[in-house]
Amino acid sequence: MSGLQKRRQQQPVPTDGGFLERPLIESDDIIIDILSRLPVKYLIQLRCVCKSWRALISDLHLVRKHLRRAVTGVNRNSYRLLISDSPFQSIDYEALKDVGVCVQSSFLCLQLPVTLERMSVVGSCNGLICLKGNKGEVLLWNPCTRVTKMLPGIACFYFCPKFYGFGYDSTIEDYKVILGGESTTADGMMIAVFTLKSGLWRTKQYLDSFKLHGQGCLVNGALHWVELKWSGEELRPVLSSRIISFILAEENIVPLPYLHIQSYISIRIGTIANRLFAYLFNDVSLSDIAITVWVMKDYGVHESWTKIIQIPLKSLRQISMNFVNIICILENDEVLMSCDSSYLALYNPKENTLTKVLKTPTNLLTEATMYVETLVSPVIGGGANI
Repeated sequence: MSGLQKRRQQQPVPTDGGFLERPLIESDDIIIDILSRLPVKYLIQLRCVCKSWRALISDLHLVRKHLRRAVTGVNRNSYRLLISDSPFQSIDYEALKDVGVCVQSSFLCLQLPVTLERMSVVGSCNGLICLKGNKGEVLLWNPCTRVTKMLPGIACFYFCPKFYGFGYDSTIEDYKVILGGESTTADGMMIAVFTLKSGLWRTKQYLDSFKLHGQGCLVNGALHWVELKWSGEELRPVLSSRIISFILAEENIVPLPYLHIQSYISIRIGTIANRLFAYLFNDVSLSDIAITVWVMKDYGVHESWTKIIQIPLKSLRQISMNFVNIICILENDEVLMSCDSSYLALYNPKENTLTKVLKTPTNLLTEATMYVETLVSPVIGGGANI
């Protein structure tokens, strides 16, 4: 008998209803391998077969194996895009790749068991979504299993947190929620860190104050925000920017190398294949290119910033859009964008065309969020050591 099997027999298996003492046997490894290939919705149904199956599908080994297959793309149709919160709705990521199919039928309405006012998405990691309300509430939620965890409140910010993020610290195998903003007790900047295993908040004061805002972008074990600064003459200011990272393991703030580009009016960031990309809104009075996308191919290396996509102004004008936000870049290099808070559109760089994919039933989230369907628990974590 292997050491893994002995440990499983010695430890009870946690489930939503408590602990089940049913030990795992030799053949369970084969069954777990088979079950790890199934969508979450089928696994949830199979948990109702009997107590033994409920215990087996709650086993940490299965949760981790299923997560590994989901995040690496072995299990198809694992990724979904959370696009609205009134009510929450998501759409199958695979359906977005083919504009010829009816993606409207791929909508899924999600019920959040807790009511939060004016919600913002803090972040998404390993199938867990972190939300915050305007009254300081913070909630962890697995939209597939419908399990939630309300975090204890924290009141250390002047008004409310200005920036926030959610991710996984592999060095301690734990999830962390990050809130940052102006402190109520001292000058400078305060960052509050919640760790799921401890169930506690910790705060850290920073003398330097960074002008950060909104949801952090999770890449390479760190959260990232764009800091914008105006300098130069009052009538002709110069916009410079840098990307600020918060390393989850060390809980340190580290600026990344500047992206030295001229003649742009705004910059935002995202992820593609676990790489950081930045997209710049250009000054269209000086250029016919409206948006330029750069990717950092080697993390932290300035010379690795590479221009990959340019979106002409005339392409955006094809569907008369005013507000544009890039959500992600698909494997075929098409760019998925939210437009005017009501449309999703795909830009094809090879054909230089922009196509409306769908009009959403409700207003789009300010930060549309990609998540993967997993069994990871927002209560105990688990399954993240992949």
